[in-house]
Amino acid sequence: MKNLQKQNGAALVVGLVLLLIITLMGYTGMKGTMLQEKMAAGIHNRTLANSGANSALRAGETKLYNLVKETNGVNVVGTPNGEFKNLYSYLSRLDDETSDVNPIVEEFLEQNWNTSYGTEHDFKFTTLTHNGALKRIPKYLIYELPWNASEGGTQEFGSGIGNVGDSATTKQQSFVVVGKSQSGDGLSYSLVSSLYTVVTSSTPTN
Repeated sequence: MKNLQKQNGAALVVGLVLLLIITLMGYTGMKGTMLQEKMAAGIHNRTLANSGANSALRAGETKLYNLVKETNGVNVVGTPNGEFKNLYSYLSRLDDETSDVNPIVEEFLEQNWNTSYGTEHDFKFTTLTHNGALKRIPKYLIYELPWNASEGGTQEFGSGIGNVGDSATTKQQSFVVVGKSQSGDGLSYSLVSSLYTVVTSSTPTN
């Protein structure tokens, strides 16, 4: 009888230890599953933000392309306040490389949505279903690089260069198109850009 009682006590201890091990395994598995769900949600939100930013970028590129096409690039110029079709200059003062960066451009490039500048995308991404909607409508902004900038800005060249009273016959302008977007949960932010270069001539051949 004494041996039987000792065996019953040992079985209880073993059972409790096994139960504890199973509980720990279940808890660990649950934490791993939750971590994987968070990672998947993060990737999903980053993808949404990046897709929205690229969509805004394409809208800005299309706008710039149509402006150049309609005007042959003549008088398509960025200014500090964007007077012409919301095309901005990279610097606060035109053709002055010692000038500060245009605060409008600088503000748009910041990783936040406190700026009121930029053009909203025509499509209302905020009205999509909850798993595909964006927190805000993606925006784009276009600015012109300064003349003779090291990164390849606007330059003038042709027969008129160096002659007093003459103007250049050809001008190469470089614009940067920037698109930005924010995921539906507001935690992921994407900013993308592209360089757009156009060559115009004051004496076209056709």
